[in-house]
Amino acid sequence: MKTLPLFVTLLAAGSVSAAQVWVAPAAQKIRPNTAAPASAPTTAKIAAAKNEFESFHVVVSGPASGVSMALEGLNDGNGHTISGRDVVLYREALLNVPQPTGGDGAAGMWPDALVPDVDPIAGEKRNAFPFDVPAGESRAVLVDIHAPQGTPAGVYKGMININGGVTAQVPVELTVWDFDIPSTSTLKSAFGMSWNGPCAGHGDPSCANFAAEMKLRASYVQAALDNHVSIYAPYYTSTVAADGSPNWGDFDAYAGPFLDGTAPTRLPGAKLTAVQVNGPSTTPVVAAWAQHFKNKGWFPALFDYVCDEPPLTCPWSDINNRISASRAADPSVPTLVTTTSVQAQQQGVNGIDLFTPVVNYMEGKPGSDHAGNQRSKYPAVAWWYQSCMSFGCSGVGGGLDGSGESGWPSYAVDTDGTRNRAMEWLSFTYNMQGELYYEMTMSFSGDPWNNQFAFGGTGDGTLFYPGTPAKIGGSTDIPVESLRLKGIRDGMEDYELLALATKLGQGDKAKQIAQGVYPKTYQATSSPAAIDSARAELAALILHALGKDVSSSCSTTGCNGAAVTTQGSSQGGGCSSTGVQSAWLMVPAALFFMLRRRAARQARAA
Repeated sequence: MKTLPLFVTLLAAGSVSAAQVWVAPAAQKIRPNTAAPASAPTTAKIAAAKNEFESFHVVVSGPASGVSMALEGLNDGNGHTISGRDVVLYREALLNVPQPTGGDGAAGMWPDALVPDVDPIAGEKRNAFPFDVPAGESRAVLVDIHAPQGTPAGVYKGMININGGVTAQVPVELTVWDFDIPSTSTLKSAFGMSWNGPCAGHGDPSCANFAAEMKLRASYVQAALDNHVSIYAPYYTSTVAADGSPNWGDFDAYAGPFLDGTAPTRLPGAKLTAVQVNGPSTTPVVAAWAQHFKNKGWFPALFDYVCDEPPLTCPWSDINNRISASRAADPSVPTLVTTTSVQAQQQGVNGIDLFTPVVNYMEGKPGSDHAGNQRSKYPAVAWWYQSCMSFGCSGVGGGLDGSGESGWPSYAVDTDGTRNRAMEWLSFTYNMQGELYYEMTMSFSGDPWNNQFAFGGTGDGTLFYPGTPAKIGGSTDIPVESLRLKGIRDGMEDYELLALATKLGQGDKAKQIAQGVYPKTYQATSSPAAIDSARAELAALILHALGKDVSSSCSTTGCNGAAVTTQGSSQGGGCSSTGVQSAWLMVPAALFFMLRRRAARQARAA
């Protein structure tokens, strides 16, 4: 098939205007005013481990009307393919940001909601295509590819066909590295979703239709889990009465598959990593939850959320009694309080298992009360979270006005895409074992498609959109993911590379790599190129540790501006043997020489 030019001339009324098609890395946000760079890449080259997602943007800079895209799948030329719901195209819908979020946000239109062509939940065709692009503006489509478990390592190629007001083809190359990452995340997560969040977003705030609403909630839990995020309240209400008498039937039916790993997730066998005791921290309630989770084999996920941000939601004086009641029920149920170790000590609170401070207090900016790395003040196992403090918490007190805060990890819409991905890299650097986030459907009481302003920022507490048929087409209500949620997912997968390198004895090097991308808690802005380079270096570490090196005779390439590409060609045995002929495809050989030079320098310094 002949590749059509990516610069297409459109003739109208005797004048000439040009539409341009180009690709960009997933960590770059494509706003309407984003213009194509001078040497815009026109081929997408990405790399992923087995069971990992990788994505990129296909951008159309207008004018163009009635634009549609399709990618049937990818193949390695040896009969192995990646297709079906492992390849999803999403039109990136725009959200108006009324005022800047913090010191480095920006008002105006931003991409966020991801409207699927064919959704991976119900498998229905939606209204992602066609779309129009005004003259002088750009619109983006996120191309999201999952390399399934068991995918043979190698280079998989495909072609994105674009038609309508612009006709073009975008070649795609996915290199699959010769190792797997797990479906169930190593880094625990506990993201909130209010009892009626999905119901409200889909037109029934009272959750009056129990069966329909529980099925809808389960679809949100599934979508989150396929982004490596655990919703810590998968069922909408408490299943244990005050006297300890339980009713587990509905909980087990709707939430059980996500704890057993039997739900129809895109990540096969994925399990929730954190579920809260849903109810008060009393001895009968906690005991019933602990016993049931032990009986079911779910106990490692259970925790007791004793108090959130005291004294805002509970007085300090209540916490010791709550912890004592929980301990009396089962001392092995971890107790969690969102506070610092210093605050707890000052208030005479004892028995917190999971200290969960805000990221700003783990290492504050120079000159602040929490300047310097505070990690040594916490137990070996600790979680953390980000909040509106990442941008200033305007209008909610605390002495912050939202006008100058910048640099922190953030899930706001109008932030650099690399900041949406930073928290998980920093979790590795600061040796944090879990991430908490308060809510995913905060703006569902209104219309999140039009407004998500909360606590001084746009997008705070809202990582989904309600995908109703009236809004996205089809016949089934589904959750619509945000671009920010994909950033979190990518960060969780980046964490898996860091964790695997550490497991293989390369922890010190992995930490150096992580700090090169995100040096400090308040230095959470990076670049897509830096992230891709670090991922490739981590892959080289992992493959080297697994005995799957690449010899110097293998041809390699570097980055193309959209994503890392790792490709080469077999040279008749010139590559090291790994039991498969295509082992040479896994990583650039130059990275190994870089690592060896670094090791030699370190040895000389020692």
